[in-house]
Amino acid sequence: MALARIGLGSNVGDSAGNVEAAVAALQRLGRVVARSALYATPAWGVQDQAGFVNAAALLETELAPRALLEALAGIEIELGRVRTYRWGPRVIDLDILAYDDLAIDEPDLVVPHPRLGERAFALVPLAEIDPTFAPACAALAASERAAVQRIPGATARTTRAVNWDETLERVRSAAGFCATAGLTRFRIEEDDLSIEVRRSVRRAPAVLPPSAAETAGSSNGSVAPSNGAAPVAEKPKNILKAEFVGIVRLSRPAVALGSVIGEDRELAYVEALGIRNPVRSGGPGRVAEVFVSDGQSVEYGQPLFSIDT
Repeated sequence: MALARIGLGSNVGDSAGNVEAAVAALQRLGRVVARSALYATPAWGVQDQAGFVNAAALLETELAPRALLEALAGIEIELGRVRTYRWGPRVIDLDILAYDDLAIDEPDLVVPHPRLGERAFALVPLAEIDPTFAPACAALAASERAAVQRIPGATARTTRAVNWDETLERVRSAAGFCATAGLTRFRIEEDDLSIEVRRSVRRAPAVLPPSAAETAGSSNGSVAPSNGAAPVAEKPKNILKAEFVGIVRLSRPAVALGSVIGEDRELAYVEALGIRNPVRSGGPGRVAEVFVSDGQSVEYGQPLFSIDT
């Protein structure tokens, strides 16, 4: 996983909105771990045009530098950029300012950006989220730095790395607390992490008085058929329930009603917070009921399968 520093700029239309849309689009290329505030900056290169809104982002990505360059160009086109003349107006401009510690000098790809040390509109936002560029930013003339003005209300944001083992344990604890406390909804919010557990509450079916035929069965739970044949014992059932709130995905090949399972088998998994949580049969048996379909949202404790053991 590489760390790419991306510069963003716009001076056509809703410039601030264009930059925000580009930051969101970067998430498709990896993970944006930090983004600067928005800055109002004067036009650079060709000054007879509207001023820009600029920002910087730190992107963790598996894309190689040239593949990243092509992906950024695709986002520019997607957001409506039409290339005109050099340093001209643009709906969005996305530049690779640096890529790890690599030094690249190829046609159409020079990293670090060859004019980064001259551009306050790129260095000021970048230094805000990456201290390694603070010395280069400080080396700029004070007047150049002063021309880059933070837009009121705009703030930098950093996304902390998620410890999935810890997060999963917290989800389990929240689900257990929800069940034992009789709550139907429980939510934890901390910085940029939010965990919400919801427990479905279903009314118990009405219990009707047993009929004479039903009471004719033996005390071990068997029921006497009306034709006088020997009582047939009910098969014990294992109800598999969702242990997490998420999306259920049926394993392939998907089991059907009546399928015989010869051994402990994964029947599905529940996607929760990006984690694959398997649902296993627990042993051999026959699928008596399938309560869910592939891609369905499920709640904690919701029945998924019924297995005749």
